[in-house]
Amino acid sequence: MLRPMHALVLSCLALTPLAGAALGAQASSETSDDAAKKAADDTAKKAALAEAISVCDKGAAVPLDPEAKAPPVQYGELFPQDFDLRKLKTLADKCQAAMLGAPQEKRLTLEWLRVQVALNQAGLTFLLPQIKLIADGGSPEANYLLYEVYSVHRRDGADAGPLPVSRGMALEALQKAGAAGHLTALETLLRQYIDGPLLRRDAHKVVETAQRVIDAPAQGQSPGEWDSQFRAAMPLLIARTVLENDGFAAEEQQKAFQAMDADTKAGTTGPEASVLAYIKALRLGRGTQPDAAKARQLLEARVASDQYAVPMLADMLAKGEGGPADGKRAIAALRAATKNVAEAGPMLAGLLLDGKFVGRQPREAIRLLNASSDLDAGIRLAKLLPDYDGFQIDNPDQLIGRLSDAAEAGEPGAALALARLQLSDDLRFKNEDVARAMLKPLADAGDRDALWLYASTQYANLDSTSYRPSRRDDGLSDDQLKALIDEGEAKKEQQAYLLHAKLLRKGVVYPQDDQKATAMLINAANLGGLEAMVLLGDAYDDGLGVDKNPRERLHAWREAARLGSLTAKSKLANAFTFDSFDHLMTLREGITDRIALYNDGIGRMGAGVFGANDADMELSGLFSGPASSAGNAAIAAAVMDAFREAPAGLDDDNLVGIGKALPDDIRVAIETTLKSEGFYTGEPKGYFGPDARKALAAWVDAKGPLGDAPSPQAAAGTQQATPAPGVLDADLVNRIRDKVFAQAQAAKTDKQKLAAIKQLGILARYGDLPSRWVLVRNYHQARAIRSVVTPEEITRYALDILVSKPEGVEKPEFEFIFDLTQIAQDRKSRMVGNATIQAIRDDPRLQDPLTLGAVMNQFAFAPDACDSVLAAAKKAGLDGVGSEGCDEDTRSALIAFAKDKGAAGVEAAARKAAVDEVKALDAKAAK
Repeated sequence: MLRPMHALVLSCLALTPLAGAALGAQASSETSDDAAKKAADDTAKKAALAEAISVCDKGAAVPLDPEAKAPPVQYGELFPQDFDLRKLKTLADKCQAAMLGAPQEKRLTLEWLRVQVALNQAGLTFLLPQIKLIADGGSPEANYLLYEVYSVHRRDGADAGPLPVSRGMALEALQKAGAAGHLTALETLLRQYIDGPLLRRDAHKVVETAQRVIDAPAQGQSPGEWDSQFRAAMPLLIARTVLENDGFAAEEQQKAFQAMDADTKAGTTGPEASVLAYIKALRLGRGTQPDAAKARQLLEARVASDQYAVPMLADMLAKGEGGPADGKRAIAALRAATKNVAEAGPMLAGLLLDGKFVGRQPREAIRLLNASSDLDAGIRLAKLLPDYDGFQIDNPDQLIGRLSDAAEAGEPGAALALARLQLSDDLRFKNEDVARAMLKPLADAGDRDALWLYASTQYANLDSTSYRPSRRDDGLSDDQLKALIDEGEAKKEQQAYLLHAKLLRKGVVYPQDDQKATAMLINAANLGGLEAMVLLGDAYDDGLGVDKNPRERLHAWREAARLGSLTAKSKLANAFTFDSFDHLMTLREGITDRIALYNDGIGRMGAGVFGANDADMELSGLFSGPASSAGNAAIAAAVMDAFREAPAGLDDDNLVGIGKALPDDIRVAIETTLKSEGFYTGEPKGYFGPDARKALAAWVDAKGPLGDAPSPQAAAGTQQATPAPGVLDADLVNRIRDKVFAQAQAAKTDKQKLAAIKQLGILARYGDLPSRWVLVRNYHQARAIRSVVTPEEITRYALDILVSKPEGVEKPEFEFIFDLTQIAQDRKSRMVGNATIQAIRDDPRLQDPLTLGAVMNQFAFAPDACDSVLAAAKKAGLDGVGSEGCDEDTRSALIAFAKDKGAAGVEAAARKAAVDEVKALDAKAAK
């Protein structure tokens, strides 16, 4: 904060003459000694003044000052190299003495003022009128000083009062100083055009400003080494800028490349920045033919001695440019360079977020982005933080300040990223009023994303479940909101349907209507709106304006999660615990993703408050319930995969906590897997000690990141195995089925019933689920069906129904148990075992341990069913079968056998053969 100081006395007070005879007598009594002493004092004062003037001129001579008596001292040169500000204070005292002692030497005032600005002591604000006055007179240095005052004080706290120099005044003054050829001002402009944030980054402005440096007038007598070096560097800066940025003409690029080629001897030696610019041009084909292989070769030769070559080489390694891809090497090289190379941190963050070479590590990426001063890193960080509001970053105010400056400068993406952050629920950043003020000019300029954000915040608390929305005084009227929504829906903008849905749900602007609100969410979700997908899943979950539907709920959340919504991913993970009856979810969703979210700190209760018990509380109940159907080995595999998905969880404190939360059998299963794959040498006792934890980390590194989850339909277990080639038109199948169902309903005689059953059998063999369900539901109670449909077929059909879970099918597991019981009574159970193994081979859905476990749990309730599976497995020569046909060991053996042998082809052959039969039915019906 700038504080007042005592005003400087710029003139001497006149002495009042004394009257009276005594004074005259005293004056007449002065001796020659007094006169000599006075003369000596005057001489000393003159010498001191002369020395002060000389020191001030030499230490603070102003560039571009025609009255300067010494070589110019650029503003940065005022500061002692050892940063001992006592020297600067001494210079200030000398300049003040010179200025007061020689007021006729006008240059001394500005010399003193610039030293005072450099010192930045309390009371500087009282000197600003004098600086402004000199600046108004055309002084480039005074204009630069105005900018410098703003630059130093622009981050002062609110209690400091208004800034002594406004942003607009400061930047205008900087441009004036630059236009006059003031080199320090031009250097500052270059930095801003290259890095921001006060001015919008602009490569063309960099070239233009660098040329102005070359053309700038002499800064004074004998300008000095810095002056000549700065000017001499500009041609190569221009060339580098042209080669490293888009938007320059081919002729400019060719000229620049020739300059770089000469300066670097074809990229083999010379200044570091020039060599890298040459290599980048070679890589991208700017000013020359592209040659990624040569560029990579030059980088490989340079990287051992030049860390600044690491980011470009790492980028090429990651992308496989100029040679084979090697993402792990790229990441390792960037990690080693982050301390000294500014560009390495953001690039490493990008690779960690990409998750292509190692599992995604968002928390480390956030730390790297926050440590960078790069503006693009700040924008990307602002986009990440709303999803990771539990992650603490250093100096959040610094991020806000940098993005605010960039937004005011018109930097693309800065304002929108900051506004979204300030509209999030993160209390460190939440400031809806400031965000709206930032969004309005963007919206007025035609930015539709900004417009929808602005409109969606017209009512405060619109997303709140606790407070009723309240209208803000400023902004859009209700009629304007309606008109905007109508316009947006006509343009098929998902934001329009989403806002419409929210307003309908709350009953503001429109009458409250849950049914219509959910319909609007469906429209928005179909247009790709992530938030709409999440809210639509909630609507199906809660029955808001639509019937409750667990399948549609999961479908909406899955699609949102696939597109990157962490909220949807969390909802899926939390839903798994309650999936005991429907069996609609997978271990990937319920176990792997849940632990991965925990590893990344998403949604942790208490954020570490509970210490070592955090994991136990967060993951309690996760391994019982639906997960238990999969067996210990499958659950252990899902747990291990969580660390491939989120390697941040390998931090030892985190891993110890999770180890304590795992059931003993799961820890044993993990250690068993690690031992069998050669990563662990100890005995699998489930202690999960340091050696086991290190083994898990090594296993994760060797396996690499976890691949994408299966498609939402496959994950749900609701998509049939792919039909054979020659698939029929769905309308044809529906038409035939309707006729067959009608015939079955109308059948009176056994012959008519048998004919209908045979036709149903044809449709069932083709794969028609409704026909299969009719047969499964009635097999155990209709001898006629059993005379047409074999036990093998009914087993395959029932298994298809159980994993497809078609809508409208009620309790198929009970019907399957009744069918298996009937088969046992008919003494045909051995056929069940063979059919089950064939089905597992033909249907990949049954090769999921959780799915197969849930299905085979039904076998245990039917006589001879598990025994028939065990007998068939042994006859087929399966390795590792258990003592029972439905136990975990046998299920694991069946899955391994199916994956090893591949499809049996029974289902495909039956479907293929049924195609002609279905066509024949259609032709017969057409007669």
